[in-house]
Amino acid sequence: MDRNELLDLIPAYALEALEPDDKQQVEALLKTDVEAQQLLAEYQDITNNLILATPARRAPVHLQDDLRKRLAANRPVQAAPSTAVRPARRRASIWLPLLAAAAVIVLVFGARAYLNRNPAEELYKQIIAMPGYKTMPIPGADGTTPIGEMVASPDGSQAVLRMTRVPALQSDRTFQLWLIDDSGAHSGGLIPFMQPDSTYYVVVPLAKNVFDYKAFGVSVEPSGGSPAPSTTPIVVISTA
Repeated sequence: MDRNELLDLIPAYALEALEPDDKQQVEALLKTDVEAQQLLAEYQDITNNLILATPARRAPVHLQDDLRKRLAANRPVQAAPSTAVRPARRRASIWLPLLAAAAVIVLVFGARAYLNRNPAEELYKQIIAMPGYKTMPIPGADGTTPIGEMVASPDGSQAVLRMTRVPALQSDRTFQLWLIDDSGAHSGGLIPFMQPDSTYYVVVPLAKNVFDYKAFGVSVEPSGGSPAPSTTPIVVISTA
């Protein structure tokens, strides 16, 4: 493979999409060729900026294979050996569609990772990593076996419910969170539990310090919620 063909493979080398034999030849050229080194630095800057723009997430194997097939399909047809050096700008245009495809892969899977995050679960993990955080067990129906816990930051400014083994609900019913103080029970919003065997995290919307409330409760309510508890709470968490 001549020098110009090896220069054309540098974008694929930057994307780590070369076969071992081609990779070895490109690396041999990079050891001595200044133009090749400059081209590699340019393409590495492009790929690094794309990666840093989104959370790290490895693409599935089938997409990696698809990218390699695209690279192979777009490889220039071998021409008669030539000693002329083609402009780097012209070579770059050949690979722009492939770099765009790589950008799409990075951005799509980075966005998916972002959308799949659970802010309540992340806050729960942050709280339990704090020295001196508070935990309050959530008793089950038998009054002894916990079905989760509520954790609070050491200063009481943040709290998260973590619940497991919640009962199944009919389609016209929902769970509702209650914040209880001396003036009564105040709605903390609806809790969209759907899978009884799953674990759920719910950020408690505190209007004051968590320990200024007497208790927290969860009751089963009509699908649109209620202004006050209409059923006996299935969960009561005391802050005492």
